[in-house]
Amino acid sequence: MQVEYYPAPPPPGPRVAGLELDAILASAADLELPNYARTVDALLGGGANFAVDRAAAAELRRIDPLVEARARANRAFVRRAVRHAHAEGIDQFLDLGCGIPSIQSVHGVVHAVNPHARVAYVDLDPVVVAHARELVADLPEVSVTWADLRSPGCVLDATEIAGRLDPSRPIALLACGVLHFVHDDLAALLAGWRELLAPGSVVAATHLTAPRTAARSAAVTTVDRMYSRGLAGLALRDPAEVGDALAVVGPVVDVVDWPHAGAGGRHRMNYLGAVGTV
Repeated sequence: MQVEYYPAPPPPGPRVAGLELDAILASAADLELPNYARTVDALLGGGANFAVDRAAAAELRRIDPLVEARARANRAFVRRAVRHAHAEGIDQFLDLGCGIPSIQSVHGVVHAVNPHARVAYVDLDPVVVAHARELVADLPEVSVTWADLRSPGCVLDATEIAGRLDPSRPIALLACGVLHFVHDDLAALLAGWRELLAPGSVVAATHLTAPRTAARSAAVTTVDRMYSRGLAGLALRDPAEVGDALAVVGPVVDVVDWPHAGAGGRHRMNYLGAVGTV
């Protein structure tokens, strides 16, 4: 398969070098390829996916019988982190690498307890952004922004986010299920984000990890192929490396063990997470 790459998302503003999100989407033969975010939606039991995504999910289950359990454990971690942030008095949420916010969404969880909480979703995949915008179009407290989490300043300056979140007040920053697609220095990236947040903000981050095996290599190849137009490659890191990076956020545990051992299940998922307060 020939891999094609989308251009980087534009800095704040409607157009850059004649590129618009709608124009990019119009040229994408998206339904011919599975999409990672939609495949995760299928693994979670959501409805924002197509037959090609469900076929990709079946292939992943064949390679890794625990893939669905891992996806669900990560989303359960996110739900607990969102409730924790709400209990800390936070009413604005920034979800980086949001994927498809359908089933078990951040806004669904927080709006159940505070319908006025503001939620800003961010994703690098313009196809995901288009799907997400359709899903939240009728929710005035929710936005979806096409941006790159590796550029924190540009993300916070984006029109949809700057007009919705108040950076002088605590924010719940979520980077869950996305960092294993980031090839940069994760510790430096997370530290950079923390520096931009007001005191009292909560940061939650997760990262899939696995030992170096043939099964891991097969899974990486499959996931890379699943991304529409080859947006990003999977960057699985060893547990020690992930632990060092997530330690910038807070104590690192398997996602099923936060906030206490066995919180999300009995079986370890090789999915590490951390939650901390700025």
